[in-house]
Amino acid sequence: MSEADFHNNAPTPETATEVSAETKALVEDNMPQESDEIKHHVMALIEAIKKQSQSQIETAGDMTREVYVNAMRQAQETLKNTGLLLDNQRETLDSSISSLEDTATQKWEAIVSDMQKFGDRLDRAVNTAWQILTEPETKPTTSEPTTIDITEDSDDPTP
Repeated sequence: MSEADFHNNAPTPETATEVSAETKALVEDNMPQESDEIKHHVMALIEAIKKQSQSQIETAGDMTREVYVNAMRQAQETLKNTGLLLDNQRETLDSSISSLEDTATQKWEAIVSDMQKFGDRLDRAVNTAWQILTEPETKPTTSEPTTIDITEDSDDPTP
């Protein structure tokens, strides 16, 4: 292809790929003996590869972001489910503790009631004993012997 053909087949501004200074320098340094047409096509190819790579990197970034967001949603759901499980266990534990408290309260009330009954009986016994101890002595009637005098010297058991 001649220089004239290159200029005639050169891309128009609408279809031309803008070549960066870095790409131009790379092609010029590595391909000094090649024609301008070949250099131009290599530069266009390099720029197309760069754009494709950037597009793929952006797509991968979007996919990575989606994967990250999905992973975070799954983690959040897992924590929520774990929280529900822990809430159920906490409710079960609270119920068990409440049941134990109720049982302990009933047992304590039964003990207190038994102690109250015992205290009442003891109080009646003490009052009865006090009445017996403090009532005036009554003289025995003559028909009933009150004491028997037993002496050691006497062989006769009658008084």
